[in-house]
Amino acid sequence: MKKLLLALFLLLNLFAFSFSRKLFSESGFHDEAVLLELKSSFSDPNGVLSSWDPNSSNHCSWYGVSCNSDLRVVSLILRGCDDREGSNLHFPDSSSCSGRLGGEISPAVGDLSEIRVLSLAFNDLGGQIPKEIWGLERLELLDLQGNSFIGGIHGVRVSNRISEDLNLADEKPGLWIRRSLANFGKSLKVDPLKVSEIVGVSLFSGNAVHGRKLTSLNDEEDGASPNSDDSSGKTGLYPIEIASIVSASVIVFVLLVLVVLFLYTKKWKRNSQVQVVEAKEIKVFVDNVIPLTYETVVRATGYFSNSNCIGHGGFGSTYKAEVSPNNVLAVKRLSVGRFQGDQQFHAEISALEMVRHPNLVVLIGYHASETEMFLIYNYLSGGNLEDFIKERSKPALEWKILHKIALDVARALAYLHEQCSPKVLHRDIKPSNILLDNNYNAYLSDFGLSKLLGTSQSHVTTGVAGTFGYVAPEYAMTCRVSEKADVYSYGIVILELISDKRALDPSFSSHENGFNIVSWAHMMLSQGKAKEVFTKGLWETGPQDDLVEVLHLALKCTVDSLSIRPTMKQAVKLLKRIQPSRL
Repeated sequence: MKKLLLALFLLLNLFAFSFSRKLFSESGFHDEAVLLELKSSFSDPNGVLSSWDPNSSNHCSWYGVSCNSDLRVVSLILRGCDDREGSNLHFPDSSSCSGRLGGEISPAVGDLSEIRVLSLAFNDLGGQIPKEIWGLERLELLDLQGNSFIGGIHGVRVSNRISEDLNLADEKPGLWIRRSLANFGKSLKVDPLKVSEIVGVSLFSGNAVHGRKLTSLNDEEDGASPNSDDSSGKTGLYPIEIASIVSASVIVFVLLVLVVLFLYTKKWKRNSQVQVVEAKEIKVFVDNVIPLTYETVVRATGYFSNSNCIGHGGFGSTYKAEVSPNNVLAVKRLSVGRFQGDQQFHAEISALEMVRHPNLVVLIGYHASETEMFLIYNYLSGGNLEDFIKERSKPALEWKILHKIALDVARALAYLHEQCSPKVLHRDIKPSNILLDNNYNAYLSDFGLSKLLGTSQSHVTTGVAGTFGYVAPEYAMTCRVSEKADVYSYGIVILELISDKRALDPSFSSHENGFNIVSWAHMMLSQGKAKEVFTKGLWETGPQDDLVEVLHLALKCTVDSLSIRPTMKQAVKLLKRIQPSRL
C-alpha cells in the first residue's frame, strides 16, 4: 500500500511539472509567432532579420531577441543606424549598424506580455504607434526615437518626476520612455549608470511629459486622475503565475488524496482485524464434554506443532488435540485458499454432518476463515491401517482381526453408496484413510473431502482425486468417477491387508510398466502359488478356503470391466457369509 501511495504521489507531481513546462513551452511558442508577425509587418531591405527563421533556430537565438528561462521574450532591441552623436543612451553594439527597418509596427507587439525592453529606434518606421504597446504592463524601457510616426504621441500620458538630464530633442517625431533599470540593467547589457532612476519622455522638440505607466487619453475621460499612481492596478495573471498556482493546487490535492488514503487504509485494516476476530469461531455439530472455541482447539494442537502431528494426507495434516485428559480430538488442518470461507464450503461441510455411520469417523465441527481452515473429528488411538500393516505384529496376523477390518470398511462404503442421498463417493480410499481404535474397529475418514476440496494437492496424487496405485484405471483415463472406482480402491486395500506387498511395491520394478499388486496376485494364482500371496503365517493359521474367497473378492473388485466389479453391498454380503466366530 505504501508503494502504491508513493507511486501516486510521484505520478501527480510529474503531471504538475509536465503541465507547468507545457504551459511555459506553449507561451514561448506564442512569443515566436508574435515575432514572426512583427517581421511580416516590417520591410527589411538589408536582411537585418534574416536569422528570424523558425526552421533553423530557436526564437531566443534570433538577432536582437533575449528570453528568460521559460522562452518568453524579455527584450527586443532592433536599433537602426544612429546618425546622431552625443546620445547618453547606449545599447550594446550600438556602434555597429546592420541597416534600417521600414514599414510599421504590428499591433501584435502587445502580445509580448513578458517584455521589459523594446527598442526600435533610428529605423524608417512609420504609421501610428500601436495602442497595444501601452498595455504592456511589464515594459520598463521603450525607445522609438528616430522614426517617422504620424499622429504625435497618440494620446500618451505619463506621470512622476521629469528627467532633467536628458536632452534628446529630435526634429523627427519619436518617443522613448524608460524607468529604473538599475536592478536588471546588467542582465540586459545596458549601462546601469546611464539608466538608473531615470524617468522621462522626449518628444518632437524635447518637450517632457510626465509619466510612469503608459496610458491613453481615453483613461482621462473615464475619470482617471493624471497624477494618480495606478501602478497597483495590475489585475492580470501571467502564465508563470498561473503555472505556479496550478502546481501548488495539484500538490495540495495530492496531499489531500494521500491523507484520505492513509485514513482509509487504517480504517480498512482495523475493520479487517475485527472481521478476523469475529470469524474465529467453531461450528459444532456434536456436543463435546468441554465447549469448543477457536483458541481452545488451536492451543490443544500446540498451535499445530510438528510434535502433535499424527498424519499427512492430500488434503492437509492431522493433529492430535488434547483439550483435556479425557477429551482428545483429531484436527485436520486443510490447505487455505481453496474456498476461503466461501458459502459453498459451509454448505458442503454442513451436508457432511448428516453423514453418520458406526464405521465413519465422527465430524464434530469445523472452522473456516480466510486465514485458517480445519475439521474436528473424534480421535482414534489405534492409528491408521497403513501403520498397522507395516508393523505386522501378532494381531496383524490373526484372520479374525483382518476380516473384521475388511468388513467394517465395506459396510462404511456401502452406506455412502447406497444409503446417502445424494450418494457420497470417497475417491481416495487407501490404508492411511482407514483409522482404528484400540479394539481394531475400523473407521473410514476423509469421506466427502474430494468433492468438497477438489483434487488433492499431494505430490503422490493423480490429475484426478485419489492416490497412485489406488485409482481405478477408467477414472484415471477419463476423469469420470462412479462408485465402482471406490470398489477398485477397496480391492487394492484388501490385497495389501492380506499380503506383504504394497500397491506399488518396490519388488515390482523388475516387471513391465504398469505391473502392480493386482498383476502380481493374478500371476501368483496362474502359477499355482496362491498361498504365496498371503503374509507369512496367515496361510498356515487359515481357514484357507475363506482366505481364497477373500483373495478372489479382491481380484474381482479390481477387474477392468465395471459391470463385473461387485457393489460394496455385495462385498458386505460375501464377507458376512465367511465371517469367523466373534472375537
